[in-house]
Amino acid sequence: MAERVRNWGKPLAVIALVFGIISVIFGLLALIPFLGLGFAVITLILGGIAVCLGIPGVIGSYAKGVGVTALVLGGSSVIWGFIRLFWMIAATAATGTPTAA
Repeated sequence: MAERVRNWGKPLAVIALVFGIISVIFGLLALIPFLGLGFAVITLILGGIAVCLGIPGVIGSYAKGVGVTALVLGGSSVIWGFIRLFWMIAATAATGTPTAA
């Protein structure tokens, strides 16, 4: 009897999607952009692994679709986090006082 191979792409894809949603929430609502950036980096790592571990040769695989969605969320969070971070640095340098983003 052949052993069944476990597909680790599905759980990693779901975990990456959860981290992606958390990174978007912290990136948009939190006063500290570092928290959103941290979750976004974790999202990009897990999403990339989930896409690689998706079922090879199957177009439209669940793990690949959710993994790509997580990568999009993580990438947009990284971009938005850096924009907010540079905005905070510029606002602090221009006024000489720290500001909340």
